[in-house]
Amino acid sequence: GVAVVFLILAANNSDSDDPDDPSDSAEVAENQPPVISGDAVAPPDSSPAQQTPPLSQAEAPPTPVALVVPAPQDAAAGSEESGAEAGPGLDPNDQQSLVPPAPDSAYDAPPTAASNSPTSNDPTPVPTPVTDAIEAALLRPVAVAASDGVVQRANEPFTRRAATRSNVVQYTVQDGDSLESIATQFGLSDIYSIIWANPLNKVNPLRPGVVLNIMPEDGVYLEMTETKPIADIAAEYGVDPYTIIDSEYNNLFGSQPDTLLTDGMAVVIPGGETERMILLPPNPGGSSGGGGGDGSGVVSGPYSLWGCSATISGGTMPYSRPLEYYTWMRGFSTYHTGVDIAANAGTPVYAAGAGTVVYAGYKAGGYGNVVVIAHGSTFSLYAHMLRPGVSCNQSVSQGQVIGTVGSTGNSSGNHLHFEVRDANFNPVNPEGYMGF
Repeated sequence: GVAVVFLILAANNSDSDDPDDPSDSAEVAENQPPVISGDAVAPPDSSPAQQTPPLSQAEAPPTPVALVVPAPQDAAAGSEESGAEAGPGLDPNDQQSLVPPAPDSAYDAPPTAASNSPTSNDPTPVPTPVTDAIEAALLRPVAVAASDGVVQRANEPFTRRAATRSNVVQYTVQDGDSLESIATQFGLSDIYSIIWANPLNKVNPLRPGVVLNIMPEDGVYLEMTETKPIADIAAEYGVDPYTIIDSEYNNLFGSQPDTLLTDGMAVVIPGGETERMILLPPNPGGSSGGGGGDGSGVVSGPYSLWGCSATISGGTMPYSRPLEYYTWMRGFSTYHTGVDIAANAGTPVYAAGAGTVVYAGYKAGGYGNVVVIAHGSTFSLYAHMLRPGVSCNQSVSQGQVIGTVGSTGNSSGNHLHFEVRDANFNPVNPEGYMGF
């Protein structure tokens, strides 16, 4: 009888379902893995009466802010009935406090899995720029500081720069034209940009019917008569080599300073400068008494030049070199009306031939201290001298000292600029009269 009572009591104890007994939960954890349900964890063989009730909002673990998931409806209801608090400072029903502010209207959120949920408290994902916003940002031009002397290209989208003259054009001189009026007509600020683009005899004097080259901007138009690297040409005309290479008027993009320009090529040198020679008319100030050329190639009689009145009577051709010792600097060309030979300041300058001094003095803007000698059928001109050694209307002999070497006027160093001109005062190559 005692054994039967003991077995009955043991059976009753095994049916005990005390939730506070740790031995029960330990036994379940050891012998039976839990099954995850939507609401709670329970043994798979538990009866409906023994299932663990759903966790309330207060009992649920805190939801990370970065991944906000709306609580199930039944859990929210359980939370309201129990009156439990979700945590300090957080309202489980206030989803706005757990998400970033609404994005700007220029952005749109990409679709997510949560966007298909009917719940009105879905969190807003991180904003992403839409295509229109990206395109607008890429089309916005970058501000670039303007540089003097540089041609700026428009960087505004879909905007073309106003058309400009991009090459050298030709113009036929009309009655009443002057270098100043032609320069104004074509937007040039320096009349020497016309002079440096044409043979001197076309602009000295300016005559109706003459066809002139007109530059697209101020500078020098050079027609090559010998092969030279771009760097040498740039140095000669006082510009950077890439001013010539990058000019839109030349087909030289991709060239280097050591690229050779050959005989026969023509190139625009924007901003370039060369000698600003004094422009003389064919008969500068000649009197009606026979001064100047008479059509026979001989100049004789009364003659006036820049205020110097003289009487020309004969002379000899300028065949003698004006300097005994010198360094050759630069030769004659369409744009350089003489030759440059360098020597120390104060070196004696000699008359190239016998004749009459028709000018001796200073001329601003070009020659500086200059002496002009009439030889009968030609003239010789000696510029940039330190000081003249002769005077107006003085007769001189070949080889006579007429001044000294200097660097007056438009000059970059001590040298003599020497010219030979015909009876009509057109420049000719001095090397045709003497060797250097």
